Amino acid sequence: MVEISDQINELKFSGDSLNTAIYLKRELNKKEKKVAYFTALGDDPISDKMIDYMYSEGIATDFIERRVNLKPGAYEIHTDKNGERSFQYWRDESAARTLFSKPNNVGFKDLSKFDLIYLSAISIAILPSNIQKDLLDFFSEYQKKGGLIAFDSNYRKDLWKSKRIAKSMVEKYWQIVDIALPSVDDEIELFGFEGEEDVIDKLAQLGVKFGALKRGDKGPYSLSGGKDDNTYDIVSEVVDTTAAGDSFNGAYLAALINGLSQQISLEKGHNLASNVLQYRGAIIPHDK
Repeated sequence: MVEISDQINELKFSGDSLNTAIYLKRELNKKEKKVAYFTALGDDPISDKMIDYMYSEGIATDFIERRVNLKPGAYEIHTDKNGERSFQYWRDESAARTLFSKPNNVGFKDLSKFDLIYLSAISIAILPSNIQKDLLDFFSEYQKKGGLIAFDSNYRKDLWKSKRIAKSMVEKYWQIVDIALPSVDDEIELFGFEGEEDVIDKLAQLGVKFGALKRGDKGPYSLSGGKDDNTYDIVSEVVDTTAAGDSFNGAYLAALINGLSQQISLEKGHNLASNVLQYRGAIIPHDK
């Protein structure tokens, strides 16, 4: 999506899954690993610039559908004095909503070319209901062939027809996911839990066996069982919380792919997210 900020006078591109893809690519020490982004964009100059930006970050753009007369979505960020942000979105008619819909050049067969697929509930929510169902069916076959799924339940109520539908879909993904990346606040809002313990119990009941529960400045909780001995530093000054969870996802997944342990991967994710909190915007400069 196009990112418009009240703090930055510059055209930027962002979005939860793109943020994760960029930070994942930056953190991978295996340069031959291909990180690709799947979406649909328009045939307009802004879409061209967005593709150029992804390419400049090392993201493969081979699987971006181009739609005639459509445009990317956009959002505006307002950041308060504590770094907390609020958003206004323009994405009802975005090209991304047409991903995998006919006529299409990019299909599920292209997803099969990858060992790991990361997606969030936002990615799912914007798709038509028939594509949502087809995607779930595809994942069943994908996993049988050894593919791995990482999922973040990013809950945005305005994207769903009802909370009931959102809960049903998120539960389906928790039942199949290989790497779970929920945020405690999203799970509490969506399912009406009392607190963190209820979230952990519910995820276990649904079959989640591996991943990380993001808990803000408390640091992540390991969903892989066993002892959770990590202690985490708290950021003293928060400038902007945009992409904190997304950057955690990218660094955590990169660490796992790099062959590091669950404990170190959790630390890597927390450390990058803590750094991102100290800069404005979703994507921080390379030299930071």
